[in-house]
Amino acid sequence: MLLNLKKGTLSKEMGSDIPIGFSSIFWNTAWTNGQAPHTLGILVNLKHPALADFPTEYHSNYQWWDAMSHSGAINLTTFPADLKPVVRVIDDWFTNRPLALIVEGKVGKGKILILGIDLTTDLDKRPEAQQLLFSLKKYMAGNKFNPGTEIPVTLINRLQN
Repeated sequence: MLLNLKKGTLSKEMGSDIPIGFSSIFWNTAWTNGQAPHTLGILVNLKHPALADFPTEYHSNYQWWDAMSHSGAINLTTFPADLKPVVRVIDDWFTNRPLALIVEGKVGKGKILILGIDLTTDLDKRPEAQQLLFSLKKYMAGNKFNPGTEIPVTLINRLQN
């Protein structure tokens, strides 16, 4: 299953109140009175097959601008500790929360890929989003889609408003 969270639908409990941006914060949130953004870019798992058809480096770069502009950081604090995001959001050092844009897991007998990136809104005008979605769908349709960490259904249910 592909759970694509449209921008603005992520629940506050799971991260909607974390301002994410393409550019990193200036200094830190303590010194700027919480001025957005609150994040320091992304860390991409280059070896993950979900991104095999999406050109990327291991860090924020302009191919991620669209995705990050249409996203919400998923707060993984209550998720299993061994869950490793495909794309991790780097949080401010004062809050240091485990955040993600793309994460996968097992749910019962099924598999899920969760996106904090809205890959549906105005997709026809967003070529980077089209390519990312192509890469993710191709991965999910293949035999390499085999997540190792169980995600409880209760956590999945808490993701959306």
